Amino acid sequence: MSISKKLTAALSAAVMTMGLATSSFAALPSDVVDSPYEEAIETLGALSIMIGDDDGKFRPDATIRRSEFAKVAVEAMGLGNVAEASKHQTKYPDVVENHWANGYINVATDQGIVIGDDEANFRPDDSISYAEAMTILVRIIGHEPSALAKGGFPTGYMVVGSQNGISKNAAAGANEKVKRGMIAQMTFNALTVNMMEQVGFGNDEKYEIVDKTLLEDVLNVTKASGQITALGISSIGGTSNLKDNEVRIGENVFTVSEQALPAVRNLLGFNVTYYVAERSNGDNELILARAEKNRNHATTIATGNFDEINAADGQHTVIKYWVDKENDKNTKTLTVSKDAQMIFNGKPVTFNAELMKPESGRSTFLDIDNNDIYDLVFVTSLQNIVVESVLTNSHKVTDKYGNPSLVLDPEDKDIKFTITKSGQIIKLSDLAEWDVLSVAKSQDGTILSIEVSSNKITGRVEEIEGDKRTINGEKYEIAKNYKDDIKLGDEGTFYLDVEGKIAAVDTAATLSSNYAYVVDAALSTGFDNVLEIKFFTKDGETVILKSGEKIRLNGTSGKTPAEVLEKLQDGSGNVVPQLITFEKNSKGEISQLSTAKDLSGSGALDKNHFALNAQGELTYKAASKKLGSYNITADTLVFNIPAGETDPTEYGMEKATEFFSDNEPYDVLIYDVSEDFTARVIIVTSSTASASVEAPIAVIDQIAEISNENNEIVQKLYAYQNGERVSFETETGGLLVNGSGESLKRGDIIQLKLNSKNEISGFRILFEAKDKATEFATEISNDLDVVYGRVTKKFPTSINVQVGDGAIANYSLDGVTVYEYNSKKNQNAIRVVDAGEITQYDDLDQSRVFIKIYKDAVQEIVIVK
Repeated sequence: MSISKKLTAALSAAVMTMGLATSSFAALPSDVVDSPYEEAIETLGALSIMIGDDDGKFRPDATIRRSEFAKVAVEAMGLGNVAEASKHQTKYPDVVENHWANGYINVATDQGIVIGDDEANFRPDDSISYAEAMTILVRIIGHEPSALAKGGFPTGYMVVGSQNGISKNAAAGANEKVKRGMIAQMTFNALTVNMMEQVGFGNDEKYEIVDKTLLEDVLNVTKASGQITALGISSIGGTSNLKDNEVRIGENVFTVSEQALPAVRNLLGFNVTYYVAERSNGDNELILARAEKNRNHATTIATGNFDEINAADGQHTVIKYWVDKENDKNTKTLTVSKDAQMIFNGKPVTFNAELMKPESGRSTFLDIDNNDIYDLVFVTSLQNIVVESVLTNSHKVTDKYGNPSLVLDPEDKDIKFTITKSGQIIKLSDLAEWDVLSVAKSQDGTILSIEVSSNKITGRVEEIEGDKRTINGEKYEIAKNYKDDIKLGDEGTFYLDVEGKIAAVDTAATLSSNYAYVVDAALSTGFDNVLEIKFFTKDGETVILKSGEKIRLNGTSGKTPAEVLEKLQDGSGNVVPQLITFEKNSKGEISQLSTAKDLSGSGALDKNHFALNAQGELTYKAASKKLGSYNITADTLVFNIPAGETDPTEYGMEKATEFFSDNEPYDVLIYDVSEDFTARVIIVTSSTASASVEAPIAVIDQIAEISNENNEIVQKLYAYQNGERVSFETETGGLLVNGSGESLKRGDIIQLKLNSKNEISGFRILFEAKDKATEFATEISNDLDVVYGRVTKKFPTSINVQVGDGAIANYSLDGVTVYEYNSKKNQNAIRVVDAGEITQYDDLDQSRVFIKIYKDAVQEIVIVK
C-alpha cells in the first residue's frame, strides 16, 4: 500500500535519489525522559533529523549553533545525502573551507532557507535566535510569501509560524537564544504543517496552502495510531504467522528493523502512535512507536514487590503490591480481568495467576480501555547466566556457576532470539566474560529474549541485612542464581544483572599482586603495639614496614598485630620465612596481609585466594616454556631464594624468560596458578648459576668497576650481543671471573644470566681468548654445541670447518650473526660483520672461527684473528 503522496516538484529528484536514512529506534537519551520535548526529540531521532551526542545525551537545555540548525533544516527537507555531495567552499567568508557543516550550509543556501547577515557572513558558531529559527522553518514549509506580506523579518515570520502551530509548546522571545529541546519541538511541529506552494505565475503570481506536509510528502513517512497486536510469532490474540521482522498494528502489517525489535516487543498490546516509512523497495517499515499515555494504563510489578494474589475461577484476580517496599506504609491494589490474556516470555499462554510472580523478573499489567481493570498480563521470568566463555563456532555461552550452556545458533529455525544491551541489539561475539545474561525463555523454548548487563561495583561488604548487602554505601539484593554466601567484609568485584541484583562475584579481581618474601617479623617495643616485618620484595629490595593497629588478615578485618604475627609463626613461635601478599594504607602502614593457601598436595587451583599450588623438583622444557606442567611467561615473577638462606642479600629476583635452562631440574614452590596453568610466582630454592643454553652469546669488550645506585661496588660489562654493543651491571662485585679466579678478558665469549633488574647474576664461559690457539668441539647440553676450529673451504652459503686432526664438517651460514674479534687490536677490537668476512685458514691468515650451534642450527659465529 502507498503511505505517502507525491513529492513536490522542487524536491522530487533530490529525495528520490536519497530516500530516508535507515530506521532508528535508538534508545531515548536519558536526559530527555519525561521532558516536555520527549516525543519531539524521539521522533526527530527516529527520522535522523536531530540526534544526541556520542555519549548518548541530547542536552535539551543547551543552545544550538546556526551551523547545527542548518543541518537540522536540511535533514527535515530530506536533503541530507545532497549535503554530503556539497562539501565545498561556501559563499560566506566566515565559513572555513573544511567546516564540518559546509555541505548543509551550501544546500540550505541553494534552497533559499538561509541568506546570511547584512555583512554577507553566516556566523556558523553563533547561537541561533528564536526568530532566526522560526524564519528558517517557515521557509522550508513554503510559507515565506505570507511572512513577507505580514512585515517580513522578524515579525512576519513569527506571526506566520505561530498561526501554523510551529510555536505550539515552544514559544519564546524573538531575540532569545533558543535551546535544543525547543528547537526539536519547533521542527517536530513543522513536519505536519500543510505546506504552501506557488500555483500562479507571471502576472498571475499566486500561492496556496496545499494538502502536503514535510513528513508525508518529503520524507515519505506516515504517522498513525493503533494497537500492536502481534510481533513475529507473538500475538495477544493467539497464534501469529508473521515473519520474525513483522509487526501487526490494527489490520496493517509492517516490517521492523532488527534494531527496532526490542522496543516494539515491549509495546506488544499497547495502543501506540507510530511512524511508518515507505522504502525504495516498496516495504513499509516501522521506524518508531510510542505508547499513547491517555490510552494505556500500564503497571509493572517486580517479583519482590508482590504482596498478595487473590485468584478464583470465573472472577477477577486482585493483586496487592508495593510501589516502594522499603518506605511505603500501605500496599496498592489492581484488578486483573477474568478474561485477561497472558503473554509469558513473549508467547501467549493460558491465563494462570501463579505465573504472575516469577522467581526472578517482573509482570506488566495493561489496561487498554481505561476502566481500571487490566486486560493483558505480560510476564517476564528471568534466569541469569554469567558468561564464562563464548564459543562462537558452536554458538555456545558457558556459565561460570555450572548452569547448562546457552546455545544461540542463528541457523536453528526452531528458536528465535534477540540479545540486547542498553536497549540496543548486540551480537553473540559482543559478549564478554562476567557479562550477566538475564534470559526470558518461552515455555516451549522457541523464543529467547536476552538482556545483557555489564554493570559492576568493586568494593567491600559493609553491612548485611537479610538478602541485602551494603557495598560502598549502597544496598544490593542477591540474585537467585548466586548460591554462594556473601559474607561481611568480603571484597571483590560484584556483577549486577539487569535488575541491579548481585549475580556474580569475582574476589580474584581484588587479590593483591604485591608479593613479598617474609624474612623476619616482630612486635615493636615502642609506645604503639604494631607489627614490624622485614620483606624481600618483588622489586628485589629488602624493606622493613610497620603495620597499623588493625590488619586485614586473609580477608578478615580487625586482626591485631599479635594475631598476624602468630599466623606467620610455627608452633614454637619462630617466624617462618614465606611468600605473602600485602597492601599499604595512605600512611605507608601494612593494612592487609595474606598468607598462601596450601593446595600443593592436591594441585588444585583457586583463583579467589592467594595459593601455593605446587612444590618439589620440576624440570624446565625450553621448547614448550614449561616448568613441569606449568607455563612460564615474561610476567612470571621468579624469587631466587636458596634453601635455608636467611640473609636477604643472597636473594635475587630473576628474569623468568632467561633464568631457566632446558632440561635442568629446579626445586621450586609455585604460587597463584591461573586456569591456563600459567604460574604467576615461583620461588626457586636450588638452581644452577649458569645461563640458559638458549641465551645468545656475549663477546666481551671491556669490564669496569662502578658504584651502582645503592652505592655498592659492582662490575659493568661492555660486550657485543644480538648484533650490537650492549652493557650490563653485575648483581654483585667480583662476579666476572673464570674458574681460576682470573678476571674475564676482551674476546672471551660467554652466555649471560640476567635477573629481573637486568643485572648479571651468572654466566657460562664458552671460549677464553687466552686459549685462542687451542681448537675444540664441546657439547654443552643436548641442545647446545660449540665448535672452535679452522675454515678449510668456504662456499656462498656455508663453510667447512676442521677441529685439530678431526673430520671436516660443513656449517650453514643462513641467518647467522657474525662478529670479528681481532686479538692484535686494543681499540675497536670487536665488530659486527657479515659472513663475507669469514676467510679460509692459511699460514698468512691464521684466523679461526667460534661457532655456536643450538638445536642443530648455527646461530652465531665469531671470527677470531
